[in-house]
This record gives sequence, structure tokens and C-alpha cells, in this order.
Amino acid sequence: MTKKPRLREIEILRGMAFAAVVLQHSIAHFSVVPELKMEDGARLTLLLLAAKFAVPAFIFITGLVLFYNYEGKINYVSFVRKRFKDIIVPYLLWSVIYSFMLGIYNNPPWEWITTMIRFWLTGKSSYHLWYIVMIIPMYLLFPPLRIGVRKTIAWINGQRYRAWILMIGLVVGYELILFARPYITDTATMLNIPILSAYFTTYADRNVIYYLFYFLLGALAGLHINVFLDILKRVKFPVIVICGLFAVYYTGLVLGHFPPEAPFGRRFIALTLLEPAMGLFLIAFLLLIYIIALSILSSGGTYHRQLWITLSRYSYGGYLAHALMLRISYIIEESLLAGMNITVRMIIVWIITLVLSVFVTYVISHIPYGHWLTGMSLRKKNPVKL
Repeated sequence: MTKKPRLREIEILRGMAFAAVVLQHSIAHFSVVPELKMEDGARLTLLLLAAKFAVPAFIFITGLVLFYNYEGKINYVSFVRKRFKDIIVPYLLWSVIYSFMLGIYNNPPWEWITTMIRFWLTGKSSYHLWYIVMIIPMYLLFPPLRIGVRKTIAWINGQRYRAWILMIGLVVGYELILFARPYITDTATMLNIPILSAYFTTYADRNVIYYLFYFLLGALAGLHINVFLDILKRVKFPVIVICGLFAVYYTGLVLGHFPPEAPFGRRFIALTLLEPAMGLFLIAFLLLIYIIALSILSSGGTYHRQLWITLSRYSYGGYLAHALMLRISYIIEESLLAGMNITVRMIIVWIITLVLSVFVTYVISHIPYGHWLTGMSLRKKNPVKL
């Protein structure tokens, strides 16, 4: 792996993405409380939209960091061994923890063992672990994908019009996949192929095919980071306008296109990631968030930058732990904050969960064998590159 200058904005972007994930899951809890009023629902809608970039950002960062750092020949065995130790093992152990909380060990041994294996393969032991199941194939596919991406870059050969053809082709191809997704699901259901059909139906939300675009976008950015940064300067105003228009559209959709009695948990289904319009919004929003990260890096205060860098450093362990920390935050909220404004309660829960997640990850990483739960090493402060 070639040693290159660190992209400090990536640390900020990763920290922002981690905070956004926790915000989404905090909102989900309060979207179904009976005392939620329309004005609170409107605020939660805007906050949820603001946090939607999280998953695309994590995938984009993965592609960017891998293609930015790795040049020359890759030892595939060594590459996979490191990801197994830093990413897969912590995932497996946290899956066991969440499965224990579900009570599967009350069943006969053979039954809970087979259930545990199914949870490991599907990420079903907790609602947030689907992401790990989805991202692992991207690491496994990185070496062969790298060959194809580099050949494509060679085809561009510095010609701007070819670069635009590639970018437009990627976006159009991704949109076609999203448009075709319902038909793919219907076809998979009809064919009923063991395992494969489930990957496009029951587990379609963690199918790597539907997220590979963001990985490839990150790959292109990582291979030509200076060109990518120059493009961001040129598209700043258009992406702000596009994001603003989509925010207005989706807010109107959530607030106005459902019966008045519809709970916001149901309304928020309209904001699912794998929809064509949402795909366009997220592409523009991802570019905007990167621009914001660059702005924080260049002009933000020291403490502001350090906040996001700290969240980034503990993001993987914090991500794995945050669903458990949310449960603790709910207990605190129900004991101390009952009767307060819903939005205020949600924000407090979000902050408590972030603090607890970082703290727990920090503590675990400093105990013997804590690396196996956090993916972090005391000798190496850099976060896992997710």
C-alpha cells in the first residue's frame, strides 16, 4: 500500500456520516411515539433528510480510500486477512451480543447455533448490521474491480469528454438499476431460486449490487483526487440548488401525501434509499457534504474539526455498539425527559448515544483483546477504513 498524504477531509466526512447514522436511528424511535405532532414530524423529516447521506458516504469513503491508497500489486490473501481481523471479526462478535439480547440461547443448542449462523450471514441480529453484510463483498471484490476501474481510467486518457461520458453513464446505469429493482424483485420471487432469490427479495436492502455505484464513484475520486476536488468547486452552486429542491419535494411528500392520521413511521418509508429520485438526491447531497467537510477542514475551528475527527476515529466500533447505546439512552430519556418536546428529546437521545458509543469504543479498545470488538489497535490510532 503506497504511503500518500492523508485526506483529512475524509476523517471529517466519516465522523459526519457516523453521527448521521445515529441520528437516523434516533429519529426512527420517536417517529412512532403516539404524542408526535405534525410540527414535530416536519422537523424530524428535515433532520432525517439531512442524515440520509450516511450510508452512501460510508460506501463512497470505502471506495475512495481503497483506490487512493493501493497502487501496484496487491497481496489478496494479506488484504482479506486484514479486513477479516478489523471488520468481520468485530461484526461476528457484536452479532453474538445482539443475538443474546434477542434471547436465541433459550432455544435448544442446535436451533440457536443455526439461528446464529443465519444472523451472521444476513445481519439480522440487529437492524443496523445489514450495512456490514452489504459492505463486506465490496472488500472481497476490490482487487478484481480495481483492474476494471483502472482499464476504464486508461480509456479516458485525460480526455474530458470521455470523463463526462463515464460519469453520465454511471449515473444513468445506476438509475436504471433502481428503476428495474421492483421488476427484479418480482422475477426473483417467480423463479424462487434457493438463496439467490432471497438476495433480491427478502434481503434486497443489503444487496451489494444496489450500492456499488457509490463505491465506484469513490474509486474514481480516489484515483484522481485533484480532479475530483476541482469538480467539486465547479458544481457547488448546482448541487446546493438540487439538494434544496429535493428537500422541498420530499418534505411535501412526507407531510402532504399521506392521510392525516398516518404515523410518521409509515410516512418515512417514502424516504427509502433505493428509489430513483432518492438516488439523484443522494448523489448531489454526497457531493455537498464533501464540500462541507472541506470547508470545515479549511475554515472550521480546531475544536470543531477535532469533534468530527474523534467521531471518525471511533466510528466502526461506535457503529457496531450504537444500537445497544440507543437502548440505554431511551431508558434515560423515559426517566428524565418525559413530557418534553419530542424534537428536543430526540436530539438529547442522539447526543447521549453518540457520547456513549464513542466512550464504550474507547474503553473497549484499551482493554486486552479489545481490538476484536472494535477493529482498533492501540498501536495504530487510525480508524478502520469503512
